[in-house]
Amino acid sequence: MIGILSFFGISFLISWLSGGAWLSALNDKGAFAAMMMFVLVGISHFAKAGKIEAMIPPHWPYRHAMNYISGAAEIILGILLLFPATRMWAAYGLLLLLLAIFPANIYVAGSKPNLYNISRLFFQPAYMGWIWYFCIR
Repeated sequence: MIGILSFFGISFLISWLSGGAWLSALNDKGAFAAMMMFVLVGISHFAKAGKIEAMIPPHWPYRHAMNYISGAAEIILGILLLFPATRMWAAYGLLLLLLAIFPANIYVAGSKPNLYNISRLFFQPAYMGWIWYFCIR
């Protein structure tokens, strides 16, 4: 959550530096913050594939493919949040993706209970609320 809030703050700086020519609306700032977070998280699916795949229950088939497909989806849908014409559809796609990966978060919170893994159960709904508030409503 610190990441998305940091990117939200950076969006205000970008708007100020551009004289309000870019990221002038609050929704644009929120979408920018979500885009940055999802693109970086999506990249981590490729850069730290083993760590991400360890969060997927071992009995699920196609763990490698699920990791790479979800990472690519996060990157693509995150980038599409930047454009008003595609923002709403990208937001719906991200909401569906977050719902689809929630069972993996439940698994990792139960199998490796620590503050980070358990906190993911609470932050994922917060990200869903963020996407709804800034990109859909």
